[in-house]
Amino acid sequence: MKLPARKFLLRIIVVLLTLTAALGIISILWTGLGETGTKILISAIAADASSILALCCTGRTVSALHRAIQVTGVLSACAGFATGVYGIWFDMNVNGVGDGILRAAAVCFILATSSAHASLVLPLRSYNRPMRIVVTGTVLCIAAAAELIANYVLFPNFSPGNAYNRALIVILILDALGTILILLMHRFGPPRAGAVPAKTPARAPSSDSSGAKLPSVP
Repeated sequence: MKLPARKFLLRIIVVLLTLTAALGIISILWTGLGETGTKILISAIAADASSILALCCTGRTVSALHRAIQVTGVLSACAGFATGVYGIWFDMNVNGVGDGILRAAAVCFILATSSAHASLVLPLRSYNRPMRIVVTGTVLCIAAAAELIANYVLFPNFSPGNAYNRALIVILILDALGTILILLMHRFGPPRAGAVPAKTPARAPSSDSSGAKLPSVP
């Protein structure tokens, strides 16, 4: 996504966060917002989350895979907001679609969150060889964790057992570890592959007590 789109999206996020904060303060100072005010507040929170996730999925594209993940994240964030607002403002018990709406919104937000996470770490994959290995492993953990978590939402009464839960926890730990390693390696690790090393400035020739210049030390 181009830079002007990011700026526009950032302005929307600022406005939405301000509106959400104002509604939250009003709900605390007053006895309550009422049913309509509560729906507005929840809708604003959903809009905040969707906008932030969409913003994380924008920026410079480094590969076709990165672009596909970005598009998936933006579309999932928009779909999650749309389904969430529908569930907030309309009667979900009509024709028994309420459970399906909630599940669809949850799956969209899970997909948007995982896409945003992957979109943030993928640009660092080409930094150097160690970073390429860690980023690839982290993205795989992100995808696996999203799939395992989404199964709880997609299938009613999903009860896979203790081994499934242990595997999910291990993957989440590896995901968090990989993200931390990426941040540390980007900040304190080896320089970018192909980067030109900084030149050491030449020392000026010194002089002895008689004023004669001495040869400079390389």
